[in-house]
Amino acid sequence: MTKTILIYPILPAGAPSPIDFAAQELRKYLQAITALPVDILPQASYSAGLPAGIWLGVGSDLPQADVPTVTSDLDDAIAVAVRGGQGWIAGANPRSVLLAVYRFLYQNGCRWPRPTPESELIPHRALSDLTASLNEKAAFRHRAICIEGAVSLEHVLAIVDWAPKMGFSGYFTQFREGHTFFDRWYSHRLNPLVAPEGCTVEQARQYTRAIEAELAKRGLVYHAIGHGWTCEAFGIPGLGWDPVVQDWPQEVLDALALVNGKRAMWHDIPLITSLCFSNPQVRRKVVDCVITYLETHRNIQALHFWLDDGFNNKCECEACSQMRPSDFYIRLLNELDEALTARGYPEKVVFLAYADLLWPPEVERLNNPDRFILMFAPITRSYRRPLYPTHLDYTPPPYVRNRLVFSNNNDEQLAFLRGWQQQFKGDSFIFEYHMIQAGAYFNDPDGMHMARLLYDDIRNLPTLGLNGYVSCQFLRNFFPTGLAMFVMGRALWDGQVAYEDLERDYFDSAFGPEGEACRQYLLEMAKLQDIVPLRAKEPCPEAIPTLQAAQEALNSFAPVIERNLALPQPAQARSWQILQWHARLLAIYLRLLLARAAGDFATAGLAWEEMKTLAWQMEPDLQTVFDVHGFVMAYNSLLAD
Repeated sequence: MTKTILIYPILPAGAPSPIDFAAQELRKYLQAITALPVDILPQASYSAGLPAGIWLGVGSDLPQADVPTVTSDLDDAIAVAVRGGQGWIAGANPRSVLLAVYRFLYQNGCRWPRPTPESELIPHRALSDLTASLNEKAAFRHRAICIEGAVSLEHVLAIVDWAPKMGFSGYFTQFREGHTFFDRWYSHRLNPLVAPEGCTVEQARQYTRAIEAELAKRGLVYHAIGHGWTCEAFGIPGLGWDPVVQDWPQEVLDALALVNGKRAMWHDIPLITSLCFSNPQVRRKVVDCVITYLETHRNIQALHFWLDDGFNNKCECEACSQMRPSDFYIRLLNELDEALTARGYPEKVVFLAYADLLWPPEVERLNNPDRFILMFAPITRSYRRPLYPTHLDYTPPPYVRNRLVFSNNNDEQLAFLRGWQQQFKGDSFIFEYHMIQAGAYFNDPDGMHMARLLYDDIRNLPTLGLNGYVSCQFLRNFFPTGLAMFVMGRALWDGQVAYEDLERDYFDSAFGPEGEACRQYLLEMAKLQDIVPLRAKEPCPEAIPTLQAAQEALNSFAPVIERNLALPQPAQARSWQILQWHARLLAIYLRLLLARAAGDFATAGLAWEEMKTLAWQMEPDLQTVFDVHGFVMAYNSLLAD
């Protein structure tokens, strides 16, 4: 008689719960692993006479699970005790139950090296071999991915599906509908080989609603909006960073920051234009805009309330000049909190230390700190070393309105953070740019440097007094590997895991028997990091021997790639196919670097055109793992004459 695996989800009353989805996911994977039938029994059918199975639920419904204590609904903790298909999988909340299911599956050999179904690695095991004993609390509260780059709806939904498998707890859509990111993809602006489709604002809104539904299904924390409030408050859509040239009504002009004696759109871009925040009517318009939006968007857990996305553009009127921009920001946050409290709205509000707002307030303080989460966004930091304090006595430069210089000195960046932390003792996280500022598109063609730096930065977060990480990044960051994405998810969940173990785990699972050879090959390519500064206008002959050695290593590794293309495990064979595409691109890149090192910039320019053309040709096969728009945009900038 064929044994049936039974799953007993303990569901809350009312609307569908992430526990429903957790049960469906557990059934899907157990069937694939064991080839046995799996039944999910409705709660009404539970009785003492039923055979034992796997129970799913929150800790309060499964007290025997002894789930670690958490202090916030944003925290995650799990307890798993399963042996031979019997036991329990529990979490601190419904989202944690789903995370617990994936941790159970991970412990039993499942791997997800890329966010596509064909990339799943699912072992075949007997039911008696399925065992896990876990009692874990996530190392950090905030573990989320933020949209950037060029994306389709399918790209985003794939990341939303993949994220909890790696231990992430949230997703950030950015702006009201993320139109600029969708339009980059559907318009195919930087790939002339693909016909543009276009994306309307209404389509982007529909995509956002679809994303919201998938987040709710999984119980993931929904981070929303960020920039845009300062223009949306006056009926000006904050869709992106494109200029908007038109005659603005006097009401709008009167609200804009006075800079150099004039109130005008900053570089004709509403999104980066600051306002006259000493004016209470301007602040009221912004607060009313937030409240109006929330009245019809009650599904946001972390509302990002940022100001403009500009710098050195703050109002110079007499009233605004009396305080720092951050003082007026705190005043605005307090007024927003009062409006939210009056309506009984519980949303957490994320405020940021960024650009001019890195300088903390001198006068104003938050009246209700529990409402707020500080987001530290050190966008100009150096990505050549970890963000770790070496000079705790470092003093940041004085605030000089609209004359600020933003340094890449990491000690200076952390001095700004300490200034904020002296005043705000509440919840906080870092908003980071490893996979858009320092990623594989920026002279790190193998991604190995980035993965290690990312790990070190995450491990340093407790020392910095930060409780998590939100990654502002190209979503499709799995080329040539997904190592950095894997490392990010695992390190944010497990604060003790060793980097070497993560690296070995990833290459062994994603690439199979010759995963170690692949790792060594990419480490050899990592020597190319910064070997020829791409913005330099002078020859760099000392780099030529290293570049020639890299060419030899690339040629020598070609047969290894070739023989692994036919691996019986499809997900692993796909890893090698992606690596082969990468090797073709890298071969041209080495010729480009050699030409620049020799001072032959004309030949280097031709090599870039060849690289770009290949990237365009590759995109149909690689569009789930490689953001060609981001790649072309980045290197166009780096290689500009």
